Amino acid sequence: MTAKVISICNLKGGVGKTTIVMALAEYLAGDTMYKKRVLAIDLDPQSNLTSALMSEEVWEKEFESKKLTLPYLFKDPEYFLENVKSENFIVKHNVSNVRNRNSFAHLHLIPSSPRLFEIQEELPSGYYSLNLKPVELLRTILKPLLNNYDYILIDCAPNINTVIKSAFLASNACIIPCVPNRMSIHGLEILLDHIEKFNRDFEHSLKPVGTLISRYNGTLAQTENLNFIIGHPFFPGVFQTKIPERAKIAESLDLSIELTYKQKYGGDAHESMLNLAKEFIQRVGR
Repeated sequence: MTAKVISICNLKGGVGKTTIVMALAEYLAGDTMYKKRVLAIDLDPQSNLTSALMSEEVWEKEFESKKLTLPYLFKDPEYFLENVKSENFIVKHNVSNVRNRNSFAHLHLIPSSPRLFEIQEELPSGYYSLNLKPVELLRTILKPLLNNYDYILIDCAPNINTVIKSAFLASNACIIPCVPNRMSIHGLEILLDHIEKFNRDFEHSLKPVGTLISRYNGTLAQTENLNFIIGHPFFPGVFQTKIPERAKIAESLDLSIELTYKQKYGGDAHESMLNLAKEFIQRVGR
C-alpha cells in the first residue's frame, strides 16, 4: 500500500507544530509502539525538526555540505533528482534519541537547512529542462518513495508560499495544530480559506482531517475558545486528544543522550502523545 502523506500546518507560530510532528513520527515508528514505516520531512527553514531528530555533525558533513538538504531540491532540482534512486538525501540511521528500551526499524528523515530562507525567495517560475514547476517538485520526489512508507509527515513553516504549496500538492490530508486563543483561531480561519483556494486553483483535494488543540492548560479563556472551535460549523473536527502545555521536551533534545518516551516527553505529555498516535491512525487510516 502507498503512504499517506500528511502536512502538519498552520499560520500562527508558537503552537508546538514541530514537537507534534516529532512525537507523531517517534510514536508511530517505535518498535515498542506502532512499528509503522515513517518518513518525516522538514519543510521549515528554521530546521527545528532536523535539529531535534539528527546529529548536527552528521547533518553538516553528510547532507548540507553535499547539497542534499531540502533547500537544494528547489535550488538545483536536476542534481537533487539524480539522487532519488540512491535515496542519498534521506537520513536512515540514528534518527531520534528515543532509544532507551526502544528502537526504530523504519524512522527516516529528509532534513532541511536555514538556507531555505533565501532559496524560497528566489524560486523561478519553472524548471524548463525538467518541464516542472517549483510547486510540483516535492510530489515528484516523493512519488517513487510512496511504497516504502506507511506515513509521510511534512512539517510546514507557518506561511503560504510556493514551498508550502508544494507540500499541499504532495499531501492527501493535513492536520492543523491550534492553541485555543483568538490569534490562533484567526490563523486557522485564514489557513482554511487558503486551502480551499489552493484546491480550486490546482484541482486538488487536500483534506483537513482535524484541528489539534495544543499548549492546552484548561484556563477559562482557553475553555471558552475551545468551545468556539468545537462549535464552529466550518472548522475541521477537533481531535479528542489535546496536547498539554509542555515544559520538558525542549530540554530533552540532546541526541547523545538516549531516552525513553516518558523521559523525553514527561508523564502527562507522554500519555497525550500515545493517544494522539492512536487517534491519528484512526482518522488518517491504516
